[in-house]
Amino acid sequence: MNMIRVLVWEGQHDFAKRLERCLSQHSDAEVIRYDDEVDHPSSTEAMDVDIVFISTTALRRYEKNHLAWKRIEGVPVIWVGSGEQSIYATTPLSERVVLPAYFNCASLSAVLKHTLHVVTQGATAQQLPADDAIPPTELPMAKDGDFVYQSPCMHRLVGNARLYGALSVNVLIRGASGTGKEYVARLVADSHPEYRSGPFVPVNCAAIPDALFESLFFGHVRGAFTGAVRDHQGFLREANNGTLYLDEIGDLPFYQQVKLLRALEDGVIHPVGSNETMRINFRLVTATNRPLINMIRDGTFRLDLYHRISVVELYIPTLQERGGDEKWLLFTHAFRSALKKFSDDDVPFPELPNWLKDWVYTSQFPGNVRELFNRAARLAAFYLGHGALEQAECMHLLRAGEIGCETAEACAPPDFSTRAEERSQVLDALEKNQWRRLETAEALGWSRKTLWLKMKKYGLSG
Repeated sequence: MNMIRVLVWEGQHDFAKRLERCLSQHSDAEVIRYDDEVDHPSSTEAMDVDIVFISTTALRRYEKNHLAWKRIEGVPVIWVGSGEQSIYATTPLSERVVLPAYFNCASLSAVLKHTLHVVTQGATAQQLPADDAIPPTELPMAKDGDFVYQSPCMHRLVGNARLYGALSVNVLIRGASGTGKEYVARLVADSHPEYRSGPFVPVNCAAIPDALFESLFFGHVRGAFTGAVRDHQGFLREANNGTLYLDEIGDLPFYQQVKLLRALEDGVIHPVGSNETMRINFRLVTATNRPLINMIRDGTFRLDLYHRISVVELYIPTLQERGGDEKWLLFTHAFRSALKKFSDDDVPFPELPNWLKDWVYTSQFPGNVRELFNRAARLAAFYLGHGALEQAECMHLLRAGEIGCETAEACAPPDFSTRAEERSQVLDALEKNQWRRLETAEALGWSRKTLWLKMKKYGLSG
């Protein structure tokens, strides 16, 4: 690593000393604290720094300080704290990089190298948007195969998937059915410098027969049981030096969770019928459409397994959260793709009527992207057969098999409630600070009274 100058805006997340300690192994790294710049409060000169670390809590103090922002214009920024903070409207980077408040030296080093690598590859940091900045709906469309997105929340998701994908950490992807969890899982897998060259092994945990769990996951040798006519590697060995993607991890029976956890912790498996053990090395990515925190409370999902698989969590927004513009973008993309798929001829793309656009904007799509693609493909097949899009017939076709929703709540996604997530965040912070309230409150950016009220609200005591 060449000589780098690091600027720190610490805020209420106390991380500057930890940052200095982690960077001390690099004698060519210098840390500068913005709070120490009392001698130059009115300077307009650009700061001679290579990268900036800013606490998400510091934004409350500095978001109005246009002079301070001006002095780091064009410098890459890494936010430290919670990615849930409302920092994205003012961040100088198009790719939002958020480092957890409880980062360790390994994660810091990986994020730092990743960010500096992006900069050296020619990525240009954006300036702070002015008051008349481009509205979120006018963000450029991004496309990766059938994975198309435009909304700010999706740009943020993809940016974080690429960032954390480059780290050797386990990733849990949460999202309602049909939101595209496997697309995000593949994006995470393809972002790792080592594991992306290995296999990607997808496994649907909801479809694993009870009697075959050990054989399918850990493999078996020939003759291990009736019907074992040849050796079988098993999912974990198939994913060796690559990525194991466990979809619907919440549907894995409780007693199978114990067996999986042991293999993940030890990195060693014992194939059925074999006297030998085998060491495995893979990247683990899991996904679920179920609220695991609630399942832990109900005793149907293991807390220790949850902590093992969810070092980093990524949430995929529903279509409703992504907005009407993105629904229409996805619908037109799916319609165009279906025309090419269903016909050998080069069919011109028709001008889609306004009534169709209105229908897409106002529809709930409880099945999310999967349902929207189904409707678009159905309409494309109708157009190829009739050569026109008559409203009456098309609306009947589009609504066929539609799931009725008497209320908006009936079509709401599964309850990934902020209440459950906040309780988990508070509990994690308390445990990491050995239940010392002052340190926990400072780490969360709260007052001691706020922390006490949250602990009372969620039934936490210590």
